[in-house]
Amino acid sequence: MNLTEIRKWETSRNCQGPKQTQENQSLNFTIMSYNVLAQGYIETMPYLYYNCNEENLKWPDRKKRLFNQFKMSNADIVCLQEVEADYYYNTYLSYFQSQGYDGVFKQKTQGKIDGCATFFKKCKFSLKEDHSLECLKNGIDLLNRDNIALISILTPFKNPDKQICIVNTHLLYNRKREDVRLAQLQILLAEINRVACKNTNYFPVILCGDLNLTPSSKLYSFLSQGRLKYEHLDIKKLTGYGSKKIGKIFLPKELYISDSCQYLQELEQKNCIEEAIFSSGTLTHKFAFKSVYNSDKFPKVRLNSTCHNLVDYILYSNIDEKLNKHEKQELILLERLRLPTYKDCLKIGPLPNSQNGSDHYYLEARFRWNCE
Repeated sequence: MNLTEIRKWETSRNCQGPKQTQENQSLNFTIMSYNVLAQGYIETMPYLYYNCNEENLKWPDRKKRLFNQFKMSNADIVCLQEVEADYYYNTYLSYFQSQGYDGVFKQKTQGKIDGCATFFKKCKFSLKEDHSLECLKNGIDLLNRDNIALISILTPFKNPDKQICIVNTHLLYNRKREDVRLAQLQILLAEINRVACKNTNYFPVILCGDLNLTPSSKLYSFLSQGRLKYEHLDIKKLTGYGSKKIGKIFLPKELYISDSCQYLQELEQKNCIEEAIFSSGTLTHKFAFKSVYNSDKFPKVRLNSTCHNLVDYILYSNIDEKLNKHEKQELILLERLRLPTYKDCLKIGPLPNSQNGSDHYYLEARFRWNCE
């Protein structure tokens, strides 16, 4: 089965289609999210790829296919996960710079070889700010992992006064520790809230990455609905069936991150001290993210050579539209690149293979940004 024949642009109930608007009022752009699979993990964990062709696992072969995918996509913004630090500086950065991009990179902590890289076309955007978040907090058991996030504030050349927040992250992979992922999301949302808000006005936010959570999980529900009552959930898996519950205290108060996923200092500066609630048993946030792909209704897709799950996401939020119904919607989803179905995955075979350079498929979406 030819993968390029499957991966066509499509609209869905989430999409409004590529309607025409006046050129001076909007900016159309594409964004890709792709876990490119660190070569070092193939070499240290070859048992995960036992049913793959050995030639397809070698870096020269994978590099060729990955970079062909980048070229074919030609996305305006590219968010990559599992980029090895050495390869970023020696390979990825030089390639994307030769194609007219600029980029930023953040390596994971605790000696991990890989991290996240975000690239953007210099003909469309300039980098106003870049921030990084480390999910490692000394002395806090829920935040003792190496995961990170990269947050970039981009401005369009069409209107340098407008800004958009691009978040690129790779959360913990451990199916038994939903609580750790929730803690990582709480501090990430607090950081997004700090960076994407200026003078009480929020920029549009696009959250990309390998979140290692499924559309049926409580964490996905938390991202999309903006609320999670955790008090009576199992302490690790966040189900209602375990004998040991989380209780009201989740993250320690000394982090100064409220149950509304905001820093206490930010709330004080905004004179919103009434939102400074801690250890209530319920987490909330303002963003109410929408998924480019149709959450649990979308077919399962190939994650690696042995699993079929949707764990990668492009999520987006128009927070000012939520807070004020009279505000014009800034960010509109036009199209998405179709993902293979479960049956397609079985026909295509284990990943990486001769068509796909990673053990993940990349996601891509086309947006219209009303940035007049």
